Amino acid sequence: MSTRRSPQEQFGPVAAEYASFSYHAAGPDLSPMLQAAEMAGHERVLDIGCGPGHTALLFATRAKEVVALDPTPAMLDQARALARERGLDNLSFECASAEAIPFPDHSFDRVTSRQSAHHYPDLRAALREVARVLRPEGRFVLIDSVAPEEPEVDDFLNCIELLRDPTHVRDYRVSEWREMFAEVGLTLRDLQHWDIPLDFDDWVRRSRTPEPKVAELRRCLGAASREVKSGLHLKGCDWSVPVGLVVGQRS
Repeated sequence: MSTRRSPQEQFGPVAAEYASFSYHAAGPDLSPMLQAAEMAGHERVLDIGCGPGHTALLFATRAKEVVALDPTPAMLDQARALARERGLDNLSFECASAEAIPFPDHSFDRVTSRQSAHHYPDLRAALREVARVLRPEGRFVLIDSVAPEEPEVDDFLNCIELLRDPTHVRDYRVSEWREMFAEVGLTLRDLQHWDIPLDFDDWVRRSRTPEPKVAELRRCLGAASREVKSGLHLKGCDWSVPVGLVVGQRS
């Protein structure tokens, strides 16, 4: 029997935890993401896979209008609550997937995505939608977990990510992002990278990983090769996820 969960099943029950999780709320990539967007204040922004809304709320401080889009209603509820707390009234909220964005062509000056793309069942469809809704000279500003170019570390990273979270599809290499961006007419700039430390117990608790999978993860991490341990800064069962910031420019 499949153990795969829908995004609503996986993230709905833990939406409040994601709203308060320190990395999502105040990670080191948030400010550089805003800087990379080069906002002038008149932009209309779409944040896809917005989760509890931290990226959308940040961009709302610099944009004319922000639309926060996510397929999980409970995540949108958290984003609405945070917007009210911060007194931001230039946001709207849309329950939809990144593969079927419910807006006309050329609707947005900026599209953003932070730590959601590795969940998209059809990433290429999502990127086609991003390119479609972007205006000429618009920008797609993306932050996501990125797989190292080394095949062994790439395979290991995606294996443990899927064991931990059944909605995980793939952490892509920057070379793969470059190829996929080119397919939809976006020119990629690879701007910045971080290694975000993860506490193993918190990592599996936040995703409600079943105990047999937790035990399997411990075995995998304990048996990791020297190359994997170095690439993921593995110490015991704690490790660091590689995160990248890339920008796609529409011509």
